Amino acid sequence: MVEIVLENVTARITERRNLEAITLEIAPGQHWAIVGANGSGKSALGKLLCNTLPVLSGTCRVPARSGYVSFEKIDEILEVERYNDDSDFLGYVSEGTRVDTFILSGTDADERRLAELAEELHFTGILGRGLKFLSTGEMRKALICKALLQEPELLVLDEPFDGLDQQSCAVLRQLISRCIERGIQVILLLNRFSEIMPETTHLAYSKECRILMAGTKDEMLNSEALRRFHAFHYTLPAVLPEIDTARGAPPLTAGAPLIEMKDVTVRYGEKSVLNGVNWAVKGGEHWKISGPNGSGKSTLLSLISGDNPQAYANDISLFGRKKGSGESVWDIKKRIGLVSTSLQQEYRVGGTAKVVVISGMYDSIGMYSQYTLRQQEIALEWLRLLHMDHRKDDAFRDLSYGEQRLVLLARAMVKQPDLLILDEPCQGLDDVNREMVLKLIDHLGRAGNTQILYVNHHLEDRIPCITNQMELVPASGGGYTASLL
Repeated sequence: MVEIVLENVTARITERRNLEAITLEIAPGQHWAIVGANGSGKSALGKLLCNTLPVLSGTCRVPARSGYVSFEKIDEILEVERYNDDSDFLGYVSEGTRVDTFILSGTDADERRLAELAEELHFTGILGRGLKFLSTGEMRKALICKALLQEPELLVLDEPFDGLDQQSCAVLRQLISRCIERGIQVILLLNRFSEIMPETTHLAYSKECRILMAGTKDEMLNSEALRRFHAFHYTLPAVLPEIDTARGAPPLTAGAPLIEMKDVTVRYGEKSVLNGVNWAVKGGEHWKISGPNGSGKSTLLSLISGDNPQAYANDISLFGRKKGSGESVWDIKKRIGLVSTSLQQEYRVGGTAKVVVISGMYDSIGMYSQYTLRQQEIALEWLRLLHMDHRKDDAFRDLSYGEQRLVLLARAMVKQPDLLILDEPCQGLDDVNREMVLKLIDHLGRAGNTQILYVNHHLEDRIPCITNQMELVPASGGGYTASLL
């Protein structure tokens, strides 16, 4: 291990934002957690420690070999996969880059070492699959595996546990512990204090692109000043913002289930993802959807949102109409608000935070027509509810991952849709913003006419208005099927 020294460092994050006056000394044998609110500069600090952020001034001494794993890194890789996707020309779905090929590229490791590490991480079954078919948790494991094969002196993990089921979290914690035992210095960038590892020796708290406090773990966790910095009290609005009725959907058929699936099966090649799913969502019901990473939760939601063509090969009815009976995908999207990791990855067009929220009224990625003054006012009301109005004119792509997630939540709720699909909505959010979002979603579920489908791995992220649960469990013959709890 080497000593890491940052002395009065200023480093560029974007054209308009810098890390400022960063001073930090990390001695050999120390393992740190850096905690802070969304947009506080944690991810930028991680890049600085891995020598991938332009330093404008100050002294910066960091290890020569480092590994960095983050949501942003996953987005970059999948964007390349989408760019190189030839499926439209080939006439069939191309697998793209295989997981084992991706992990071994740029390393000196061989297939034997990869097989050993994949066994440790419990994901040998995905090595032959394409990157674009991986779940969030599976993609995270692949990136960590690639980083470890490069034998880093320093491993920086940005929100490593977000999006992972409980078993995968336990496996990852064991892996991090083994990395520390092998002499790798580990720094965790976290939103949740509950995810600090037992082996963590020191803690730093970042805010507004500066390090406000740093010290030993025990000193920091017992600090009254830290509690004051992180304290937050959110007051729910007396009434929700108005709806842009000019773009509203027609009334639903009375008494018809919102969603009805009969013996639904989804396969990719020879691999079954969903197998014999039977499920109905009746009027007024809110549902939590659970299951391990790779069980097909996101695939299930894509059958509803209109983003999966296999929906037309199955017996699925949405909003009182059978899929494939003449409705357009826009008829469906008009009734749905959606937040997911894949949407955040795909929302790559230019535009400000305000424009992204307005685009939710048009069910588009980006804006391609003139919006009204009233639509702008409604969008700003939602940004104020999520304490993001101060970033309304900032480019969406310049926001931190957590800030982007807050903007996309406002986009999903802005039309108060018949169905709100929330696929890991709190992913990337700090403790404070997570509490705010969960309260607001519950309020929308109780006070409005919106029904909620909610995917989440964290038991503590409970939404009280949700009283129904569907769990995806292994099916005989492969894939997963629905168990109603």
